[in-house]
Amino acid sequence: MTERPERNSLSKLTDFFAVAQAIRQIGWGLGFVIAIYFIGIAFNSFAWRAIFHSEWPGLIKILLPLRWIRESINYLLPSAVFGGDIVGGRLLVARGYDMNTTTASIVVDKTMEATGLFFFVLAGIFILLEQGGNYSIAHWAVRGLAAISAMLIGFLLAQRWGFLKLLDKAVQRLTGKCGGTTGNTDIHDIVWKMYADGRRLTVAMFFHTLAWMPGALQVWLILRLMGHEIGWQAAFIIESISQVVCAAAFIMPASLGAQEAAYMTVGMFFGVPPALGLALSLVQRLKDVLVGILGLFLWQGFEGRSLWELWKGRRHDIGSNSKK
Repeated sequence: MTERPERNSLSKLTDFFAVAQAIRQIGWGLGFVIAIYFIGIAFNSFAWRAIFHSEWPGLIKILLPLRWIRESINYLLPSAVFGGDIVGGRLLVARGYDMNTTTASIVVDKTMEATGLFFFVLAGIFILLEQGGNYSIAHWAVRGLAAISAMLIGFLLAQRWGFLKLLDKAVQRLTGKCGGTTGNTDIHDIVWKMYADGRRLTVAMFFHTLAWMPGALQVWLILRLMGHEIGWQAAFIIESISQVVCAAAFIMPASLGAQEAAYMTVGMFFGVPPALGLALSLVQRLKDVLVGILGLFLWQGFEGRSLWELWKGRRHDIGSNSKK
């Protein structure tokens, strides 16, 4: 009876060293994981660009870093899941775009992002069933997909039944205090005009669905670098079902605990030991933190540039008034 606690302690210590050793094996391969992550950011940026009706030259060059900033703030700062979107919208407005169109584009972009997740998870379930996989996993995945569908429908109904009107009033007040232009059309009308453009909406949905797929490639590569090879189908299923869990735990900052549990639990059905599942999640978090910190520096660079341009403008105005 006295040996049992010692064995448990030894088991925990062995698992800890197994996780640490697996992470050490990644090495410089983490750079390739980060590069794959940026493919997802690029796809998300193209999706955001597709929503805009304007042919503003060079818009995609602005949306790429702003998307990076949005994801960095949402992941690292205690601002729920919309803080980065607010900052990204404000930075876009600071570069000349009107507030209402920018806000509407972000609302539609978030809706299409959730729709892309729906199709990504649906593809994962289809691959799982096609391979004759574990039906208990498929059962929970379907329930998670139903939860995503319910949240998506609820978000759309909220947009139809008054949320956008409230948002429009909030933006009007913010614009009055902070400056900027809102345009002649309110946010509600702009959003539903964007939804009415089937071609642009389809393109945005397509890119957002693609944007989830580099995550599966990251899972495949990380496990391979750790010395545990799995097929691309297994990596796709692990990532898609894990994203269902993370989506359900969106209230928790960065899905802490939920991501680890998902990788460890789902991975076991494909021969991935729990220690490697935990190591996989920790490497993903390390990647997110590194990219997020760089994104925060990028954000401050944008803010500094805006302040510099504001200072130069005021200095020019003071000089012009003194000459008069």
